[in-house]
Amino acid sequence: MKSDHESKSDKWSRPILILWGVSIGAVVFLSLVPRVELPVDFWNADKLYHCAAYGWLALLPVIGFADRRTALYAALSAILLGILLEVGQYFVPGRMFSVPDILANMLGVILGIFLGRFIRKRQE
Repeated sequence: MKSDHESKSDKWSRPILILWGVSIGAVVFLSLVPRVELPVDFWNADKLYHCAAYGWLALLPVIGFADRRTALYAALSAILLGILLEVGQYFVPGRMFSVPDILANMLGVILGIFLGRFIRKRQE
């Protein structure tokens, strides 16, 4: 028999994981189109956007997957995605490869994992 927590998490797992897939698609698209104008542009604003986007990509699987190990691996896969997209940007007009962007992505993933774990513990 499922616990109350498992029933609640099962109810939300599918929508969260669908949102995760859509979010990955949006990040890939926005990363590989020629130069995108940022809605708010201040010194290093793009690093904040990177951190937030990859934090979101890490948060969703941590709260969406029932198995914690699977959730962690899925969240950490965002680091590889970020590196691959940065390499891909080298070949896109108006874009460039950026190590600081990769570091911002990694920070976002770490923060997303911690926030996801915090949310999961509060729901238990």
